[in-house]
Amino acid sequence: MRNSHYLPKFKSLGSTFPIIAILFGLGLLIAPMNAQSAVGAGKLPSLAGLAEKLSPAVVNISTETKVETSSRGDFPGFPGDLWNEFFRRFHERPFRRGPRGGLRPQPRQQNLGSGFIVTDNGLVVTNNHVVENASKITVRFKDKRKRKAKVVGRDPQTDIALLQVETKPGDTFTAVKLGDSEKLRVGDWVMAIGNPFGLSHTVTAGIVSAKGRVIGSSRFDNFIQTDASINPGNSGGPLFDLNGNVVGINTAIFSRGGGNIGIGFAIPIDIAKKLLPQLRKGVVTRGFLGVSIQPVNESLAKELGLKETQGALVSNVIENAPAKKAGIKRGDVIVSINEKKIKNPRQLSLAAADLKPGSNAEVGIIRDGKKRDFTIQVGKLPGASEEIAKASKPALQKKLGIEGQNLTPELRKQIGAKAKKGVVISNVLPDSPAALAGLRRGDVIVEANRKAIADTKQLQEALKKGEKKGNLLVIERKGTTFYVALEGKG
Repeated sequence: MRNSHYLPKFKSLGSTFPIIAILFGLGLLIAPMNAQSAVGAGKLPSLAGLAEKLSPAVVNISTETKVETSSRGDFPGFPGDLWNEFFRRFHERPFRRGPRGGLRPQPRQQNLGSGFIVTDNGLVVTNNHVVENASKITVRFKDKRKRKAKVVGRDPQTDIALLQVETKPGDTFTAVKLGDSEKLRVGDWVMAIGNPFGLSHTVTAGIVSAKGRVIGSSRFDNFIQTDASINPGNSGGPLFDLNGNVVGINTAIFSRGGGNIGIGFAIPIDIAKKLLPQLRKGVVTRGFLGVSIQPVNESLAKELGLKETQGALVSNVIENAPAKKAGIKRGDVIVSINEKKIKNPRQLSLAAADLKPGSNAEVGIIRDGKKRDFTIQVGKLPGASEEIAKASKPALQKKLGIEGQNLTPELRKQIGAKAKKGVVISNVLPDSPAALAGLRRGDVIVEANRKAIADTKQLQEALKKGEKKGNLLVIERKGTTFYVALEGKG
């Protein structure tokens, strides 16, 4: 049955027909002149050969996730907020009719997305939100092959995930070439291949509309904006330049109705290239200085004796953090890292994240109108990316069926936990021992197999005692502790 709101609406021509006829006639006269001028300026290139060559490296990704049935239409994780309303992360999910005719998500939700092969042994890059919380991942190729896949590593901060496709004897995979997104210019032509609305290997084209867009998805926003048509199902698919190199990963669209209106966003491939070596190991780590920063406006520049409104003003220095130990103070303006000029706080955040934990960084600051240099030993950025990677180790997923992270003072305050140490459950995998035992997101594991737990590493060690026979956990939930026995899954 057709949905009437998908049908095009036409207005009657009525009395406007003579005017349209005249304009059409004039168009016939003007068109040849425009065509001649187009030829003189150089014709637009055909993308047919490029699309035919690159399509085998683009895959369709379908996932299954067990979810609670809801009558709302919000995207998972973004209920009713600005992102949910305007910036749609576009993986497609089927719906079924509820008892009163409303659309309701299926109890076992099926999502569709896209991805692209980066190695000949079947490593696939996609968006984290395409595969996050998935209990089953299936990859489909243009030649109709279908393979299971597993997550090798994922980084929620940048919304990038790396998958490994299950291989069979005789399998060969066509891999893409990764380009240089830094060299992209506004106005350059780009081509997208993906799975919009489940329509396999759809090819669209457009131009780079802008670079360095910040849309509020994370502290590391640095998107390419494009008007190439991308829609639900394109998530994780590649954005190519005219040389056939991947320059971006299609991730979000600006839309009030969920469809494309010519404003799409892609993650620059340079970000993915930096992360791929870490994603292959399953752990993403970032540099950490330990400062709170803000922009420098004209008033602040005048008060601080600065000649220009550039740099990142330090508004706070975290106790015992690398910056504090190196001598950085509140009121300092950071203007460079390793001789790279820092123009604003966002640049500083990106530059600091790229630093290797444990390495030394030369940080240039302005204090009391004078330039000074400090050497900072870079720390490791605490946060969801690294902790989720730790929790993705087989010991937690296979034996318990959870993802978790260390209990920090910030998390403790958020969830109202009494425990000062432990492992917070960030996700419970469907049909897992943890799910069957009734564990929930936000529960804190404070003891495992009669051993106190301080972090994920200690939890993994304690789980070794529970091989096959099962695991005995002490859980804190809303300030109350209780025992839970999980069946062995060794």
